[in-house]
Formats: sequence, C-alpha cells, structure tokens
Amino acid sequence: MRMIRKLLIELIKKIFGKEIFFYKIIKQNNKIKQNNKIVIEVGANSGSDTINFLKQGYKVYCFEPTPELCVVLQNKFSNYKNFFLIPLAVDVSNSFRKFNIAKHNDWGVSSFYQFDDKITKKEKWSNREDFYFDQKIITMTIRLDTFLKVFKIRTNISYLWIDTQGNDLRVLKSLGKKIYQVKKGKCEASYKTKLYKGINNDYKTIQNFLKEKKFKTHIIEDSDGGMECDIHFTR
Repeated sequence: MRMIRKLLIELIKKIFGKEIFFYKIIKQNNKIKQNNKIVIEVGANSGSDTINFLKQGYKVYCFEPTPELCVVLQNKFSNYKNFFLIPLAVDVSNSFRKFNIAKHNDWGVSSFYQFDDKITKKEKWSNREDFYFDQKIITMTIRLDTFLKVFKIRTNISYLWIDTQGNDLRVLKSLGKKIYQVKKGKCEASYKTKLYKGINNDYKTIQNFLKEKKFKTHIIEDSDGGMECDIHFTR
C-alpha cells in the first residue's frame, strides 16, 4: 500500500507539476485552530465553499481536476495547514477519462458529459448562455474508497461536499462500503430538467440510493427556476 501511495503521488507530480500534489505547501503560519474533523470536497472549483470549511478548522481534502483551477486553489489556500489539494476527478473506477472544461463565466459547468440537446437548443433553460465547452483534457480518476484506503483515513467523514456536474451519484457509489464513514453531506442533482446526456443523476435516483444507505435526505431547489437541486443528507 505504501508503494501504491508513492507511485500515485509521483504520477500526479508528473502530470500537474511540482507545485500541485497531495501534501500541503505552507507559505506562512495561520492561527486557525484545527478540530481534526474531516471534510471531503469533490469539485471545488475556485474554492468559494472551501474557505468556510478551512476557517472552521476542518481538515479539508479538496478534489479538483481542472489544472487552472488547481493553481487558483493552491495560491488561495496553501497557507492553511488544514488544506490538502488533490488534482484528480472522482469516479467509480481508478482510471482516466475525457473531461470537458468550460473556461468561461465561473467555470461551473465543466463535466465528463455532453450537454443534453434540448438544453443547448434553449428549449428548457433559455436564460443560460454558458452551456458550452472550451477544451477537452484527459484526467485521472480515483474512487473515494481507494483514496481513503491508500491514505489511511479511517475516521468518520464529518461532511462530504459534492458538485461534479452530472457525476454526483457515481461519486457516492465510489465510496463502496466506506460510505458508512460519512456522517452528512450535500450533492447536486437534476430536478426539473436534464442538463447532461448519457448519465442518470436525477434527484429521485440519488435519494433512493441515499435512503438505501440509511441517510435522511432533504431537497433544496436551486435559484434558477428549480432546474437543479441540492440534496442534503445526514445519517
């Protein structure tokens, strides 16, 4: 297991460069009192939610596959001792996948999946102009149970935050039996319309999965006409 861990770190260094890897780089000391509780954030984007977890003292393992956003995150948070950047995507297989990057607006619609045809034709979501991609890359994917095992994280996960543009259910499934380490969390799901094709990430499917795993769920519609929703879950 130690050898796997070493090889994984070396591979990430070669792909993303020496400045971005699993271990934190501390530029200066900070006075945040750590509480030793764990947050896993999958799809961190530019870190608008990351900062809140860090300031509360959580140890934050932050997954983000977009190279440019990894640089942003590293520059923002490398002074926090409780920040750990993982420049990978999370999926049900430890492998590689094509990843579509949207480099406009807030970079928030980047995804493994193509947009649904009705969305791009503005038949269902007419007030959005950002449903297109600018670049395709190949990114490494890792299962969350693999990550927890390789890095020997055996304690409970206080909060699991997921925003992966169509891949949220697969992120949950990647935990395998280790999903029972999760105490509570939040993920995103399609609600009134389907944003991406080739994947089933609707709220009913995710809710049923979470209920099977003994979570209680609560849905909050987004502010954009309820096209998507956040599913909050707690054990």
